[in-house]
Amino acid sequence: MFKNVASQKIALFAFTSTPGAAKTGDAANITAYVNKDWAGAVALTDTSATEIDATNAPGWYLFDVAQAE
Repeated sequence: MFKNVASQKIALFAFTSTPGAAKTGDAANITAYVNKDWAGAVALTDTSATEIDATNAPGWYLFDVAQAE
């Protein structure tokens, strides 16, 4: 990540605790947090993850990161 740069994204991998399989179709239940300059964790402005591809990249989700984040 680059500080104060627009149009960045964070990719994260979601999985089930048992048996550890990729979690698909769960974008509405995922929240990402950012800790900018160690000031404490705050939810990203983009509160809705986008699933990359449930078939070809199961479990991978994208969040847009605002320039101020």
